[in-house]
Amino acid sequence: MMKKQIHRKKKKNKKPFRIFNFFWRIFIFASLLMFATGICVILYFAKDIPDLDNLEMKVRVPSVVMQTYDGEIIGTYGDLREDVVCVDDLPDYVTAAFIAVEDRRFYQHFGIDILGLMRAMYRNFIAGHVVEGGSTITQQLAKNILICSKSVQYYDRSLNRKIKELLMSIWLEYKFTKKQIMMMYLNRIYFGAGTYGIDAAARKYFNKSAKNLTVYEAAILAGLLKAPSKYNPTSHTKNAKERAVVVLQAMERNGFIKNANKIIKNEEEQAFSPEHTQRSGCTYFCDYVYDEAKKILGVIRDDIVIVTTCDSAKQKSLEEVMEVCRRDFFAVYKCQQAALVCMDIKGRILAMVGGVNYTNTQFNRATQANRMLGSVFKIFVYGAAFEYGFQLEDMISDAPISINGWKPKNYRWKEQGQVKVIDAFAKSINVVSIRLAQAIGLKKVAEFADKCGIHNVSTRDLSVALGTTSTSLKNITAAYNCFHDGKRRKPICISEIRTKDGEILYTHNYVHNDRIIDQETLKNCRHALRAVIERGSGRLFNISYDMYGKSGTNGMLNGNQDAWFICLYSPPNKKDCLTIGAWAGNDSYDQLMSPLSSGSRIPAILITLFMQKIGIAKESNILPRINEIVKNDKNRK
Repeated sequence: MMKKQIHRKKKKNKKPFRIFNFFWRIFIFASLLMFATGICVILYFAKDIPDLDNLEMKVRVPSVVMQTYDGEIIGTYGDLREDVVCVDDLPDYVTAAFIAVEDRRFYQHFGIDILGLMRAMYRNFIAGHVVEGGSTITQQLAKNILICSKSVQYYDRSLNRKIKELLMSIWLEYKFTKKQIMMMYLNRIYFGAGTYGIDAAARKYFNKSAKNLTVYEAAILAGLLKAPSKYNPTSHTKNAKERAVVVLQAMERNGFIKNANKIIKNEEEQAFSPEHTQRSGCTYFCDYVYDEAKKILGVIRDDIVIVTTCDSAKQKSLEEVMEVCRRDFFAVYKCQQAALVCMDIKGRILAMVGGVNYTNTQFNRATQANRMLGSVFKIFVYGAAFEYGFQLEDMISDAPISINGWKPKNYRWKEQGQVKVIDAFAKSINVVSIRLAQAIGLKKVAEFADKCGIHNVSTRDLSVALGTTSTSLKNITAAYNCFHDGKRRKPICISEIRTKDGEILYTHNYVHNDRIIDQETLKNCRHALRAVIERGSGRLFNISYDMYGKSGTNGMLNGNQDAWFICLYSPPNKKDCLTIGAWAGNDSYDQLMSPLSSGSRIPAILITLFMQKIGIAKESNILPRINEIVKNDKNRK
């Protein structure tokens, strides 16, 4: 009996063991299945992961660097990169800035920060929207490599992309040290404005090597990664400052720096000094140069340096006077836009501003806008008349004229019966211009304008004599350039194009230009242009004996659409000659300026202040005189 009981007991104890054994086998089988599935998944997604032994960028737009003839960089296009910078060559606070704001547990995780990811998910859940990301620096580098190798698309948000990114991150951590990962990250990451890598960004935004960055500048660069366009220090200074404060405070919290407020106070002004701030006016000129370079080279395939004709001092002066006029005078004349071009006697464009604010609109009113010329066109009518045989002292009728019911009127001119040709030009008498065009024929006018550079002038309508032809500010300024010495030169903006290695791809050859205006005609044209300054619409801005010019207005009864002033500074020493053109108006013809907004106001003021800035006009009372004129105009309204 005892033996049977013992036997039964032993039989009973085997059952739990068998159940345990059964579940253990299932667990092992499931584990092996999961492991095999994981291996298959890894192999499937890893087949498209790029080779980590070759991390060169495979997709990029060639960089274009623009500089003045004396070497100052004024613009950059394409993908800008400099030499690879080693982490050991950078100040410790540079890498600290990126770690503090992008991945503060960089040295603790294995490529994926589980704690950081959980924290970000919690904060996003509490906020109800995305307020924090959980990606590490390694993941950002992995993403960059995958996109550049075309393994994934930039806007891809699929599970496929996420898995590849995670696998690449783990593989990066396995293959490279943290220092190597940081070096690759800093040299590949995008810093906005077509700039890749920290050294290119330092040179772009602060004109220095990344090795020489200050703590505040490092914070600015680390801060803009969140949204490169929004926190761009040159175009969105306020946003960049606010973001830099966030980075510096994060650096202080993590023990990388002490007294962030003191750093902000000491370095902020230096970081955002004028030489570090992009001048929007200059960008209009750079866009024009870039388009011209593509016409010369065709497709730009290599990194190039363009030596422009820009004079940095004159460019800066042009931008400054534009800002003064926009701030102080535009509202009085209901003017919203203006443009300026300055070129020398050889046709080299020394300075250009295509509008009041490049950030708001990139449309270049100096080169892209074709506007009706108004009375600035009359010099071609008179030039053709002088060429035909008319003289300055010839008398001509200023009586009202009627042509098939068309009765053009004179602007603020009382009929005298007969006036001298030179006086008619100085006072811009419309009926005299029409009578001259009638006498010599519109074909002569069109031919004279054409050889000066104003093409496609109509020969069917006498209103052409009053300036109904449209062209750009650049073209009319270049056409007036002929009245320095009677020779025509095409406007140019590029002196040389070369590769980054120094190979010359293009050099502008200054050829000898033949005279297009005979000496007698030229002399008469210059006398007429000088009369405008001495006793015509430019008399209020007669700041130099060597100044010649003509104003023009395309107007209506209740306001003006275009206001022009084209000026020649033409001293006996021809090498110092300048031609400056100014236009003011509104982009839409539906928005009229004030009836007082003639060419002798905003355009003439712009040119006068510019000439004072560059030292041609030395009078100290110019601005007070201008203020008085504007004040009187304001009261007359």
